[in-house]
This record gives sequence, C-alpha cells and structure tokens, in this order.
Amino acid sequence: MRKSSLLLLALTVASSCTNNNIQNVTPHVIREDPDWIRLEIPKGREAYAIAGDIDKTLLVTTWTKAYYTTDRGKTWKESKNFNGPVPGLLVRNDTTFSMEARAFSQQGDLVGANIVNYFTANYGETWESYFKYYKEYLSEIKPIGRVKSTKGSIYYIKSNSTPTAAGSSSAYVNPSEVIREDSRGQQAIPFPFKQNLLNLHIDVQNRLYIAASGGTYQSENNTFSCCADDMSAIIFISKKPVP
Repeated sequence: MRKSSLLLLALTVASSCTNNNIQNVTPHVIREDPDWIRLEIPKGREAYAIAGDIDKTLLVTTWTKAYYTTDRGKTWKESKNFNGPVPGLLVRNDTTFSMEARAFSQQGDLVGANIVNYFTANYGETWESYFKYYKEYLSEIKPIGRVKSTKGSIYYIKSNSTPTAAGSSSAYVNPSEVIREDSRGQQAIPFPFKQNLLNLHIDVQNRLYIAASGGTYQSENNTFSCCADDMSAIIFISKKPVP
C-alpha cells in the first residue's frame, strides 16, 4: 500500500470517524528524574505500544485498552477498548494501525506485531474498522522492542531472568535493560528504573519512549509482582534526543 494513498485516506476519514466513549483518567504522581520523564496510566497494568509525540498527542496501548494524552500526560482519555493487549502501533502518514497479534519466526522467536483490525487518523481520538476502507491485508510486521534513531543507532530491549531453581525450565522475570548498538559496539544506556520493559518508540525529535509493566520489583528475590488490575501502565521518555 503506497504512502500517498494512506495519507489521502487519513485526510478523508478524519472527519467521518465517529466519537468513542471517551473517559478522562487522572494519572498518579509523576516522579521526577533528571534524564527521564515518567508517565503513569492508572489501572493500565502494562504499556504495550506507543505512537505519536508527548508535545502533541501521545497514544499508548495497555492491558486491554488504548489511551491518549494531549497535555503531556497530565490526563489520559480512553481511546478504545480492545479487550486485550495491542502489541504494535504502525504509523504511516499520520494514520496509525493497531497490530493486534504477535508474529514469530519458524524458530519460535518473536519478530514483531501484525494483523490489523482498526486504524486511527488522529492518534486515537477516533477509530475505524480497517476492512471498511481497505481490501488488502497489511502484510508489514512492526518490530517489538526495537527501534532505530535518525542517526543510525539501534535500540533494543534486553530481557533478563533467573531460573527458579537449578536446572529448572521456569524463571523469574528480572529488570530489563535497553541496549544501544552503533559503530562502536553495544552498551546498555543509563536507565535507573528497575522495570519489566515491553516496547520502544522514537518520536520525530529523536526522543526515546519506553513502555513498561507496572509490576513492583522485589529485590529480595530479584523478581516482579505483576499484575493487579489497579496497577498503572508506565511510560518513560528521554528528556533529550538520543544518539
């Protein structure tokens, strides 16, 4: 599907989309950090996919729903109830597609998100059925937990775990890391929060967004308590552009 057709479609349907049942959600206190902005979506449990820009409209999918904010996370509006996680948001010419399934390689490795059922032309204010306007499947796969900056650096999430017992096939989930890969090699970026990280996003200003679980880290056994319905979904945003 060509970009030009997507742009034309976005402009055409923006005015025809019907309003959803939108509710304002007041976030918990945002914790200050010299390098990172931390946003919380109450009762979101886990953040899965991010699109947009904190200075304009920021769209985030959570455990079952999508929310958007136009005031830098001070308040969130319920965008759509997907009744389950949406692991990927693919943006093409201001049209955002909800990718609602995970795609795996033949070896069983997660390669990204696919299968689109809905799209929005205004970063979540309204949604339309994909097949109402499109006749072809969108075959593109949106990477999960892996993004590339405009300067060519690749950022990806490194998941960590500890076996529950020697020789056990089950493991405790440990805090994740974000790795930067460039011409100098690979290294973990400074990230002071102990969280289970789920996805990444880079905006037009080259700021890095990190979607995280709201699970509470328990240092005594190096694992997480997750996820109760009253937990917040967490989003971290770098205050400065990344290399």
